[in-house]
Amino acid sequence: MTLSPQLDQKIRQRFDGLITETSELISKMEAHNEEYKHLNPDYIGSNYGHVSEFRAVVEKVLNLIVTVLGESRQQNEVTERIRQLAHRSRAPFVLEDMRGTLQGIKDIYENGFLDDLETRVAANISADYMTQVEGLLDKQQSGQNGYIPAAMLCGAVLEGALRRLCARQTPPVPTEKLNGKNKLLNALIQDLQKANAYNKLKANQLRTWASVRNSANHGNFGEFDRKQVEEMVAE
Repeated sequence: MTLSPQLDQKIRQRFDGLITETSELISKMEAHNEEYKHLNPDYIGSNYGHVSEFRAVVEKVLNLIVTVLGESRQQNEVTERIRQLAHRSRAPFVLEDMRGTLQGIKDIYENGFLDDLETRVAANISADYMTQVEGLLDKQQSGQNGYIPAAMLCGAVLEGALRRLCARQTPPVPTEKLNGKNKLLNALIQDLQKANAYNKLKANQLRTWASVRNSANHGNFGEFDRKQVEEMVAE
């Protein structure tokens, strides 16, 4: 996987935690049912209790599946099946189904068959940031300088995109200096141009946007305007 070690570890721990949680809840619900039947011998149905815990686990499992599988046919099929089971089937059966599903997806993940996960995660984060950027620009209509924080956020999205582009080159373009510190935007742009990731015209455009981002971050607000930020967003 090409995810950061921290995010990769977090996802692996989430899988393990939810597999354990479903197993423990199955035991608790079955024990509750046996105790209920013992206290109510004439009762012929099932009473597993722990309804709120069950619903919480279902939502947590669905959230992890959507995060890992993204907007895909497999994700839609798996989540729809779980939702249908949760409404129609006995809770322990649903939990067993989810536990098996988690184990299967975890195996797929750990064996490297979801290598586009980083791209999907990054795309979701970038989309969220750009929604915030557009909202900040809208504030300008009411007289606020929303384009200034918008430039900062848009610049962060640009930097993230350039670093991912570096990682996709063959060979990958280093994003750190020899001393271990991160390269600045202009250095990334120059290195990517040398690697033929884009032409000189595109590189010059990127340098302009990097200049806007740097001016915003350093409080030099008179060095750029709303129109330049809108052009960054439009691209």
